Amino acid sequence: MKSIFTFILLLVIGSSTATAQIQTLERYLLSTAKLELRSGPGANYNIIGEIPQGTQVYVITSGYGEWSTVQYKNGNGFVLTNLLKEDNSLAEKERKLKEAQDKIKAAQLAAQQAIAVAKENARKAIAEAERLEKLAQEQAQTQVKLTERELLLAKQDLNAAEKRRLAELQATEEALRKNQGNVAQSGTVPDKSTSNAGSSNKPKAKAAPTNVTRENNYSSWTKKTYKNGATPKSFNFKGKYEYKLDNYLKIEVGKNTDVVVKLVKQGKTPSDDETVRIVYINSNQTQFIRNIPEGEYYCVIAYGKDWREEAGTNNGTFTKNALYERGKDVLNFYTIKTSDGINVPSYSLSLDLLPNGTLQDENYSDDISPSAFNKF
Repeated sequence: MKSIFTFILLLVIGSSTATAQIQTLERYLLSTAKLELRSGPGANYNIIGEIPQGTQVYVITSGYGEWSTVQYKNGNGFVLTNLLKEDNSLAEKERKLKEAQDKIKAAQLAAQQAIAVAKENARKAIAEAERLEKLAQEQAQTQVKLTERELLLAKQDLNAAEKRRLAELQATEEALRKNQGNVAQSGTVPDKSTSNAGSSNKPKAKAAPTNVTRENNYSSWTKKTYKNGATPKSFNFKGKYEYKLDNYLKIEVGKNTDVVVKLVKQGKTPSDDETVRIVYINSNQTQFIRNIPEGEYYCVIAYGKDWREEAGTNNGTFTKNALYERGKDVLNFYTIKTSDGINVPSYSLSLDLLPNGTLQDENYSDDISPSAFNKF
């Protein structure tokens, strides 16, 4: 009876120790070989299961000498302790997961900082661009005002010069008429070498008759007539075309004038401007200038009648009611891509003189000179 009681007591004590170790020991180990799960801590105990090599088991306690109590699936048993090793896979996965999370946080923080820097740089760039644009606008407005003032002064000088020329011509004609009247009355010309105090019996020479004529500066120039849309030969010019573009500039000319239109492409500077077309258009006619290369253009226009050309030069001009101007409008012939396709711009232009032969009023003067027109 005593030995039986002692065995039962040992089982109770062992069970209490196992329970305490279960509460304090929590770790997973891997089997390094195939394990025999036995019912007790010794090879003499029955095999109650097998654990394959590399299987993860939960160690309850290792306080049985060479044996440890483990939980495998839904059962408990004993295995040799030296056939178990620590399983660091979970810890390694947790470490890698934490590293990945830290990297994500660092990347997010760096991205936020980069975005903030980019926004600040963009704000500064926009502010600088707005400042430069405002400065350019102010400079352009100042230049326009100066140019307008210079143009006004030039027109005033030209008008004043023309008035002086007409006044001088009128005074000359008046003096000639008076001189002719004196000759008609006396039949002689006063001798300036004779003193007023004495007299001479020598016959005085008769004055030759005087005729006043206005010089025709274009009398040696050749008069030319052209069909609608032709390029005057004097310019010795070959136009430029872009046949892939079905664009046009439609020009309608009134009844009071013929015109010669030069279509000029704007360059980066005025010296880079390039004339791409020259057309002669008769009065009461409409002409289309087609297949214009992409770019921004303006028109230089000669108005008038009686077109003449100077032999051996590239000069041509109207000799009646001639006026010259450089158009202020910019014609943008750049194609525009839209959701519906490509938009090809075209324009219409109406040209004519007033019945009195001017563009605006009797005080209007040429915007450019004939020589400037011929240089385009």
